[in-house]
Amino acid sequence: MLTVDRFPTVSSAAELAGLIEEIGFIPFFDCGIKGFSVKAVCDPRYWFAKDVDGPWEWKTGQSYAYAKLLRGKAVFISPEWYGVFACYRRDGYDYEGMYEDGFLPRGAYDIARALEGGSMLSTRLREKTGYVGRDSGFDGLVNLLQMKCFVLPVAFEYAFTKSGKPYGWGLARYALSDERYGNEIGTAEGRYTPKEARETIAEHIAALCPTEERRKILSLLK
Repeated sequence: MLTVDRFPTVSSAAELAGLIEEIGFIPFFDCGIKGFSVKAVCDPRYWFAKDVDGPWEWKTGQSYAYAKLLRGKAVFISPEWYGVFACYRRDGYDYEGMYEDGFLPRGAYDIARALEGGSMLSTRLREKTGYVGRDSGFDGLVNLLQMKCFVLPVAFEYAFTKSGKPYGWGLARYALSDERYGNEIGTAEGRYTPKEARETIAEHIAALCPTEERRKILSLLK
């Protein structure tokens, strides 16, 4: 297995996909573990450079998923490992049961329910659930649903100039995770208990980052 001191430099979405296929998952930005991030492995020429596609453009449309999974930080992750994270994060619940038992706020439940009919742009999802405006709490609720592995962004759609060039950061299109990775989630839930899934993730990070303290690794999984 590759370790952080041997991660290759990444300069394209295909190279990032290859790295994720080999190591399973990697945070987008610095997570507190040296070398364990796309920022650390990305060729500096592609790190948010003007008029050059880089990690922001590589977020979706590939063989991997992109979601906020480690202490609210974004992660690029393979479908198989997403299933393991879902097994751990859901703790045996679906989002309805988690809401009914008081572990998920009503707003998050409403957002998940709104996505039952299919994927939706963030602007439309805000309108449908009543969370319009910068301070509505929408972002926090969606981030929580990502951390619980019930929802993830499946695309980022851009506005275009008159010449047809995309601009801006792009609007997230969200979907229920089961619609994209239901098979992988079901496989992981059949193989692991939530506690076993957590330990499997921790052991995997430890193998990738062999000099890191276990307490720091576990802190990522809270």
